[in-house]
Amino acid sequence: MRRLLPDTQSQAWGYFCGCVLALGASLSFATARAGVLAGLSPGDLILMRFGVSGILLLPFWMWSGLPPLAGIGWRKALVLTALAGPGFALMQLGGYAFAPLAHGAVIHPASVTIISTGIAAWLLKERLSGAHLFGAAMVIGGIVLISWQGLHTATGARSWVGDLLFFTSAIIWAGFTVLVRHWRLHAIRAIAVVSFLSILIVVPGYLAWYGLGHVRVLPLGPLAVQAVVQGFVQGVVAISAYSQAIRVLGVSRAVLFPAMVPAVSVVIGIPIVGEIPNAIQIGGLLLVTAGLMAAIGVFRRRQLRPAAGV
Repeated sequence: MRRLLPDTQSQAWGYFCGCVLALGASLSFATARAGVLAGLSPGDLILMRFGVSGILLLPFWMWSGLPPLAGIGWRKALVLTALAGPGFALMQLGGYAFAPLAHGAVIHPASVTIISTGIAAWLLKERLSGAHLFGAAMVIGGIVLISWQGLHTATGARSWVGDLLFFTSAIIWAGFTVLVRHWRLHAIRAIAVVSFLSILIVVPGYLAWYGLGHVRVLPLGPLAVQAVVQGFVQGVVAISAYSQAIRVLGVSRAVLFPAMVPAVSVVIGIPIVGEIPNAIQIGGLLLVTAGLMAAIGVFRRRQLRPAAGV
């Protein structure tokens, strides 16, 4: 018998996993900004991101099969590492050295959603609806509002540098997600391989750039928080939860949850970072959120249709 939707219990699990993703990603953005304000460098955050996640996901990789790189192969693994490895993390996390939380929490997830679907339309020949194009325009307008202060005030004179880093990291991550979909790879397996290969790059580069003396003077409390949040919560739990949400709910409904990240990040960041967005930034945040929801079809009527071949 055909079923249009998963059973109630499966749906509840999918929604729970989606909420875990939104909370984990939002917490990652807020703690990254707090870590920079506490004296940590972007390199410290990157070390925690890949060092912890790479070690924790290593058993999964070994269970999936070590050679050749859990079935992904060296060519694809190196391409994915170039897109989602240390370079991506340096731009995403390093942006908080220049721009406040509200900028990164909105610009990155919003841009990823819009850019990835645009690339998918070009590469995978997926058709873009009028609602998506309208939502994309709203997102761009919201990003302009959020970045406006950094572009036009002396106190945020360098915020545009952080905004550019956030946007560039979104382009790179969008390429990663589209390739994972295009190559039909297991998302967690791909992340496990990327995380481990990144350790081989990050650790020698970190020691060469900062040296052991830098490690000895790091504030252990903030560093431990980054290890838990960046390495475990974001690098393992949130990504695994998103993979489960896509499997249970399907892509069309699972992509709703990243649209929650901007608002949740700013709310979480108020007690963690103490940065309260101004009226223009709040307007931009609301515009971006509404644009994302419009782009993924939340506001249009949905008809339940059996999937082809089901």
